[in-house]
Amino acid sequence: MAVNCDPLIYSVVRQEHMAHNDFFLRYLEFDGEEVPQTLTFTCVAQGRECRRVEYGPEEIASRLAYSREELPRYRDSSLGRILGLARRPEKAFLHEHFSFFASGTVERLLIRAEFGGRAEEAEIRIVPYESPNHYRFPLEGTVLVTDTYPCINSHRWCRNSEFAFDAGAFDETLARATIGGRPVLAACGGVVEEAFDGLNDTDDGTDLAEIERRHGEHARIDGNHVLLRHPHGELSLYAHLAKGSVRVRAGEAVRTGQELGLVGSSGSSWAPHLHFHVMRDGIGGPGVPVRFQNLTTVLGEPCALEDGVNLVRAE
Repeated sequence: MAVNCDPLIYSVVRQEHMAHNDFFLRYLEFDGEEVPQTLTFTCVAQGRECRRVEYGPEEIASRLAYSREELPRYRDSSLGRILGLARRPEKAFLHEHFSFFASGTVERLLIRAEFGGRAEEAEIRIVPYESPNHYRFPLEGTVLVTDTYPCINSHRWCRNSEFAFDAGAFDETLARATIGGRPVLAACGGVVEEAFDGLNDTDDGTDLAEIERRHGEHARIDGNHVLLRHPHGELSLYAHLAKGSVRVRAGEAVRTGQELGLVGSSGSSWAPHLHFHVMRDGIGGPGVPVRFQNLTTVLGEPCALEDGVNLVRAE
């Protein structure tokens, strides 16, 4: 029996009198036929325990049952993007979110699974991520930013888009999007890794399966998109762009603030909006958080997109 998991998880730490730690354990896999009787997570900051979570047999069984239903939904081609694995776990404990205040920054997550009279242990490095690059928000003006990292949503479930967000704008009814056609700007200078164009905005008649058959899974999900490579191994993704609007091509160097395309609703999109996220080490690499230097609330205060829904202004 062994306990398998990611060896490293990136966290977000905010100083609010105390340290607010936020990180997400995507999976914990158990080899063999046995099921743990108890499962304990211990968070360690500055060499001492700062938080402990323990589950008994009933909750473990319930979570494993959830995983048995959830894991078959992941496509084989998406396992790397979602879990960072090349194979599908047979038995796993999924989606444990740690979000709490402590006197220090969490550095390690210790895991102990007890099987009757013996125990298996694992340790994960928790690394507060601070990007060495300087980013500016990829849109100008006032926008509504939703599905950010504090929420457990379809973005955070996926390893590469853990710190993604969706940015949109709507009329006073919130029923009509008003952001379509707005310029999308490079958030940081770099080189175009990938540029894709040619899809219409998605509607009730769009055959996403046909899009995937012809252009691949990436196009089905992100529609018309641009992927930029930045220094220090980071990449940024700009998704759901309008047909015919992509202004750059693969291999082209771009500067911060350069127009990449226009907001649209292509690919797996429900309304015109921009999906944006940053990751490391390729399209399937782990997502990382970044801060935008030019982003404020409508009251003019700095905004780090730390709420599930954010009304912000980029200047």
